Amino acid sequence: MKRGIVALALTMLVSVSLLASGYSNVASIFDLSPSARASGMGGAFVALADDASAAFYNPAGLGWIKQISLSSLFARQFDAVNYASLQFVLPYFGASVLYLDSGPIEASGETFSYTSGGGIVSTGFNIGPVGIGGRFKVYRATSPNDVTGWAFDPALLVVTDIVRVGLLVENAYSEPIVFPSHSEEWTPLMRIGVGITLAVGDGVGVNAAVEGAGLFSGSPRLCAGFETYVDGLAARVGYDGDGATFGLSVRFSSFEIDWAYITRDAFPDTHRVSLEFRF
Repeated sequence: MKRGIVALALTMLVSVSLLASGYSNVASIFDLSPSARASGMGGAFVALADDASAAFYNPAGLGWIKQISLSSLFARQFDAVNYASLQFVLPYFGASVLYLDSGPIEASGETFSYTSGGGIVSTGFNIGPVGIGGRFKVYRATSPNDVTGWAFDPALLVVTDIVRVGLLVENAYSEPIVFPSHSEEWTPLMRIGVGITLAVGDGVGVNAAVEGAGLFSGSPRLCAGFETYVDGLAARVGYDGDGATFGLSVRFSSFEIDWAYITRDAFPDTHRVSLEFRF
């Protein structure tokens, strides 16, 4: 019963919630990271955006992508809901599919579930050190209500040898999500991040980033992350605005496994594992 309560509370925060006193942003499934690497760095990835997750975090980074990548992630989010993602990325283009399912929840003698999904199509290109891109998001909830909505997010990325600056304007253009009893607008938000990349030697280096998320809203937060790597091994630590995060990676030629551990005070800690294959 306690786990069901946790699932209900968490799903109301990140999925299709409807409360008597109001409702939260149902499209917040797009706040859940599809990358264990980025999660291990506290989600501070809008300025780095140098792998397949650029399609999600900053599509302007797709201009620097040189390989075709396929990646996936699964997490038992805070031991309450199931979250999964699949991403396909190639130079200048990326697509992501997100899925969130609470499973059966018992409350007041009834059993119900919250199920929602999201699709992202992203594109980006660069002219010298400046990249421009955008991502088109489609949201759909199938239970308990069948609703849809969309939004478009323009993005910018400036890349130098050491410093990277990223910008993502979330929900700049959108169509409201219409419920039987009300319609819900997408909240315009902004992410601004600064990253530093240092190559200490051949296959050895560090990445660091700090990011302001939810800017110009009622609940902005600061995220930060640090990553060090030696050949095919990497370790990470970060803060995502709600708790500390940690991560590890192992890369075998074109195959990479990323793991992240996310801590919370109000909910159980959670693990995330993502797999990436580069062609």
